[in-house]
Amino acid sequence: MSVLALKRNSSTVRYCFEADAEPAVLPRALELLAKRGLMPARVFAQADADMLSVEIEVEGLEPATADHVQRCLGQIVGVRQTF
Repeated sequence: MSVLALKRNSSTVRYCFEADAEPAVLPRALELLAKRGLMPARVFAQADADMLSVEIEVEGLEPATADHVQRCLGQIVGVRQTF
């Protein structure tokens, strides 16, 4: 799995991944949430040379939805690994 989903509490999930530093990676990740009517509580992204580190925190997710979003994030072109 290329995306790590860290549970902060029963309804908050933090997704962490590294990706190629390409302009479309972050919008694609956020689009996955928007398509499901989800608003991230926190987004952090930092580019360093050819790598983009991303953390996205979402509140109020059911476990099945959290798992589905995790799988979808891992399928985004350019996503490399967890950190």
